Amino acid sequence: MDKLISPKSMTVLCTYQCTAACQQCCFESNPSITGRLDSQTIQARILEAIQAFPDIRVVVFSGGEAFLLKEQLTECIAFATRHGLGTRVVTNGFWAKRMERAETISRAVSDAGLSELNISTGRDHQAFVPGETVINAAIAAVGAGIRTLITVETDTAESDCHAALMSDPRIGDLVRSGKLTVISNFWMPFHADAPARAQEPDVRGLRKGCKQVFDNIVITPHDNLSACCGLTLEHIPELRLGKNTGDNIRDDYLSQSQDFMKYWLSVDGPYTIIERVAGTRAEEFLQGVVHQCQACAVLHRTPFLKEEAVKQYPLFAKEIMTRFILDRTLDMQKPSKAGA
Repeated sequence: MDKLISPKSMTVLCTYQCTAACQQCCFESNPSITGRLDSQTIQARILEAIQAFPDIRVVVFSGGEAFLLKEQLTECIAFATRHGLGTRVVTNGFWAKRMERAETISRAVSDAGLSELNISTGRDHQAFVPGETVINAAIAAVGAGIRTLITVETDTAESDCHAALMSDPRIGDLVRSGKLTVISNFWMPFHADAPARAQEPDVRGLRKGCKQVFDNIVITPHDNLSACCGLTLEHIPELRLGKNTGDNIRDDYLSQSQDFMKYWLSVDGPYTIIERVAGTRAEEFLQGVVHQCQACAVLHRTPFLKEEAVKQYPLFAKEIMTRFILDRTLDMQKPSKAGA
């Protein structure tokens, strides 16, 4: 079974510190948070992970704000590149306020081998990082030959960040060239005072299996190992696999092979699990859920759902394990895509 849960990607959450303090941030990131991984630790964890799991093809650097590591981030990108890995950085783009600096930073990470840059923006982000700065970051990254994606949080009734971005001729030119992609993504509320968003849940998508579990190995800013880099990972104790010591990543990661819920999440996803165990009460628990990570938090933090999952899992165990093994066996036969 261990051969079927070998991860394909690695995520390094470099720090939870951020230049922004978005009201609905999943990690409550802000400028005052301290604590980050240093480049020596990050490189050691990358090396340990790829030696334990040769199927890993890409390393994602995220946070918080990964670019707060400055030159250390560039060093880690270069280290991953030297070991044949694709690399991706997720950022709010704060470093691109001035185009000259944006170009300097973009060239540096490009020279280090950065494969992709993902820029997060929208109503909450733009209270701290203006849209013009995001545009600078995209232009500079594309100019440095980096595949670039801008993810815009779903707008409220009062905001139009996505429309404003897409109407900018500079962004339009880059999108038409095929060098930049812009998408709108669901924004998940974490507090009761969250403003309403103009978003209808994609129930069909929500009912799919989770592609994080067993496919991604995650290092947190506290040098802990996590089962996923989902938006609610710090809200779910069951996703924490242990403290890294320098030689335990493989054992801690493979300890998940004894957790049926991980297989269930991989095959059905949390939304479908709630529907299956809650029956006629499912709508009560899924009201307002627009994101798979949101459903995962509901599943793990609702006593009734946890109790029902424990009670009912024998009814589903044979089916789930059969589907998991079949899916994984077929997936192993597909050609791998380096840097995907």
